[in-house]
Amino acid sequence: MDKSRRYDIVRRESEKAAFWLEGAPELSAAKTRVEELLSFWPGEYQIFDLETKEAVLTTSALCAVPGAMPVSNSAE
Repeated sequence: MDKSRRYDIVRRESEKAAFWLEGAPELSAAKTRVEELLSFWPGEYQIFDLETKEAVLTTSALCAVPGAMPVSNSAE
């Protein structure tokens, strides 16, 4: 595991507005945190790989069911 790799979790409010929520040391931790957030704050979330500067996961804005997180993975 590359210790320098970090991931940011953001909440998308619109195409032009996103709010940084927190960072995570690994992708699995970031995914778990997004699942937790979705359980009480439905919306669209993205996880960004800070090394590549790309979104590696985007949740559906319609997801409100815990454990059923529809995602779009660009890399894993």
